[in-house]
Amino acid sequence: MNLKSVIIDLDGTLLNDKRKVGDNDFKTLQNLGKQNVERIIATGRSLFSTNEVLASDFPIDYLIFAAGAGIMNYKTKKIIKSHFITKNDVITIAKRLDKLKIDFQVRANIPNSHKYFFKRFSETNPDFDRINLIYKSYIKELNDFKKLENSARFICIAQDNKIVKQIENEFKEFSIIRATSPIDNRSVWMEIYPKGVNKGTAVKFLVNKLNLDLSDTIAVGNDYNDIHFLDCSGISFVVNNAPGNLKEKYNITVSNNDNPLTTIINSFK
Repeated sequence: MNLKSVIIDLDGTLLNDKRKVGDNDFKTLQNLGKQNVERIIATGRSLFSTNEVLASDFPIDYLIFAAGAGIMNYKTKKIIKSHFITKNDVITIAKRLDKLKIDFQVRANIPNSHKYFFKRFSETNPDFDRINLIYKSYIKELNDFKKLENSARFICIAQDNKIVKQIENEFKEFSIIRATSPIDNRSVWMEIYPKGVNKGTAVKFLVNKLNLDLSDTIAVGNDYNDIHFLDCSGISFVVNNAPGNLKEKYNITVSNNDNPLTTIINSFK
């Protein structure tokens, strides 16, 4: 294989259960850079949240964040592309979610999408409460829809899968991305983005900008929000801790605790 780029998810994939990058995978990323292979992280995290787990000199070339809503040149720290939901649509979505009594966050525009308004309806939602606690300095309860502005995304959080079809059916005019909570690794996150936004379209844009070919890429993920970039890449893998239906569809490598990137790269030698 004429490898030109590697695309890898963060939580549950490159990051182990301690939210650290394995020593061997770190060295592999350094070696790939020496071989002029483009190293791309594709994460659902906000830029703020990504900076909490990756050093500013972490050995990658590009960062796709907020599940494709933003793309950054990681060396220069310049955001080269971003998307947002317009204010009018933000208000419309918020009112519809309010009517449905779904717990949701309205994330601020990039690069400040760690800041958000929220509404909480359910009797119990520990995952939602934990996130609010983590970001308590940056959040406000939503009491007036007129305060809403352009938004990077909505995040709706529930403890079971009932929310999946509910959000997909209600917001067909937007991009809907499902993810498993990176906080408790169980709760269901349904995220609402501008039409066409996902990790796959971001990867296609970036690979085209770099004059590369998708057939020369290796992609590694672990969750539902990785499907779009796994489907468009040359060779795709999921880690062994991925959901069963994803392991049925893609090549399987070791778990996120066992340096999966290194294992994959070594298998091509």
